[in-house]
Amino acid sequence: MPEVVDKVQAVLADALAEQGFDLWDVKYEKQDSDMVLRVLVDRLDGDINMDDLVMLTEFISNHVDAIQPDPFPEAYLLDVSSPGAERELKRDRHYNWALNKTIAVALKTPIDHANELSGTLIDKTATELILEVVGKKGKRTQVTVPIDQIKQTHLSIDQDRILTSDADFEWALEKFVRVSTYRKIDGQKEFVGELVGFTPEALTIEDEDEQQVTIQRDIIAKASHTNTF
Repeated sequence: MPEVVDKVQAVLADALAEQGFDLWDVKYEKQDSDMVLRVLVDRLDGDINMDDLVMLTEFISNHVDAIQPDPFPEAYLLDVSSPGAERELKRDRHYNWALNKTIAVALKTPIDHANELSGTLIDKTATELILEVVGKKGKRTQVTVPIDQIKQTHLSIDQDRILTSDADFEWALEKFVRVSTYRKIDGQKEFVGELVGFTPEALTIEDEDEQQVTIQRDIIAKASHTNTF
């Protein structure tokens, strides 16, 4: 019922902002035999925690109960929670928040034979999203996604950022990286370790034994950030 959602959003948005929270989304939906009012809230600065959610449940309940006339046609359950790490993106302000972050887009019709795209959100207009996606051998390309062809969009947890440019390697300094090469160096083609330096010509990686290896960039098949050492 859109009118219920609209009235709840109108009452809560400013009230939550004054307390340092962002009203991410409101859903009013059927769950089994019950109606559930789901209120998704995040902190304007920092990460929301369980103590916040406990406090917010009472805060939100009091504000919603004060809406007159009562917009709810029947009894409902209140669920206050975080939008989550892979939160759904629906509104303009969601997309503005997600700029330069990795998102996943499920499509109504395929683009380049793909039913889902994952990439960095570069821009959004009234009619389309612009994504930077990583193709074969780490090549980055921009893909235009019409808004009317989107089934669902959500934030994607990007654990293995592909590294190709100087800006990527600058970001990855002192982080763990995984590099595969077209030809062997000292008998191996896979390297994992801390990126301790780079130049336009080469990367320097230090492994868990504190041994350094220099890899020429023109023989790199793929380089990525990794959380697995």
